Amino acid sequence: MNFLSEQIQLFVTDSLNPQKFAGHHFSNIEFENWQDFLKKEIAALRYNLSLLPDPKNRKNKAEIVTYINQIVDLSNTIYGYLTKLYPVWKSHPQADQIRLNYHYSLNSFEELINKLAASFIRIRGLVRITNYSLPQAIMGLKQKLKLLTAHLYLSNIDERLQEILLTGFTQLMNQKNIRPVDQDYLTHLSLLILNEKELDTRPLMDLLIANDFNLPEFFHYCINYWRKRMSEIPGLHEQLEMLITEKDLLFNTHIKKGLRMPDGSSELYKDLDQFLSEKYAYVKSLLRVRREAIMDKEKAKAGIRFLMNLPVPQFGLFIRMQIEKGLLPKENVGDLFSFFALHFYTPNTVFMSADSLQKKSTDVEFSTAQKMKGQLIGMLNWLNSNFNLSNYN
Repeated sequence: MNFLSEQIQLFVTDSLNPQKFAGHHFSNIEFENWQDFLKKEIAALRYNLSLLPDPKNRKNKAEIVTYINQIVDLSNTIYGYLTKLYPVWKSHPQADQIRLNYHYSLNSFEELINKLAASFIRIRGLVRITNYSLPQAIMGLKQKLKLLTAHLYLSNIDERLQEILLTGFTQLMNQKNIRPVDQDYLTHLSLLILNEKELDTRPLMDLLIANDFNLPEFFHYCINYWRKRMSEIPGLHEQLEMLITEKDLLFNTHIKKGLRMPDGSSELYKDLDQFLSEKYAYVKSLLRVRREAIMDKEKAKAGIRFLMNLPVPQFGLFIRMQIEKGLLPKENVGDLFSFFALHFYTPNTVFMSADSLQKKSTDVEFSTAQKMKGQLIGMLNWLNSNFNLSNYN
């Protein structure tokens, strides 16, 4: 639906087109008529909008947003005359007056848009920023980005999270047809982060979740963070406890009711909560299957689970040593660790995670290697004492 009169559209697209100015000398009255016509048409535009229903439902809101965005388009057309088509009229004898009238037209439309947006608070943020105001808006956001970059540089925040935040901020700032609602979101988000004097990785991650920083890169960062934590927890029971704790922390973060990212296809909290729920269901099912497998094998008097009297990190390293020295095959390593996780348990971990066991076989701490060395020396001493090997090299 087109809310603009044909007269105002023709005036902007035809009469004000600088390509029509060649060889034409404007009288003072013509410049005055230019401004008077705009005053009259802008008053008509405001009146037409006053006849529209209040934007309480989606249809009415869409109509009013469309109406105001059509005015934005008119402003952008004139801004194109002022900038892109400047070479066409810069040599005109009355170039200074033409410039002043273009600025008058742009300021008139800007004032109208601001008044309309103020009259309809529900749709203020949905209206596009005019090209005339955009440079100032972008300049303000760039200043916020500069302060944010310096603030993060002085922190101990994970570099990958810093990169995601700054790249995402830039991406949202440079999107096509940026609106006040986008500008407000980035401005308030940056202020929230800048007000945190001592910010670490997890608090920043929680802050971004609370304020719906719903970009794919940040979503994947969060789930990779939790996956890494799970891989570091050998016991399935302990993994379930970690997932329950994280779901509770996520909910408590969510109810703080922070900012909402404009036009998000979904809410970040819901996507992350679904991931944790699915992981919880997976680990719980895995635990149930392993229990059933053990019970079935016990009933069949086969497949007995054995106690390995080593902590999980040392057990993982012990398996890795056998693989590296050729005692166990290097093919299908994942299946190999699944076998050990299924058929063995440790004093502190009744049900082991195969992924965690495999990860701990490569991510070895010095203390773990030192203790394993002690175990191996103990084995050598046993061989020496029981088979008289002390005198043999």
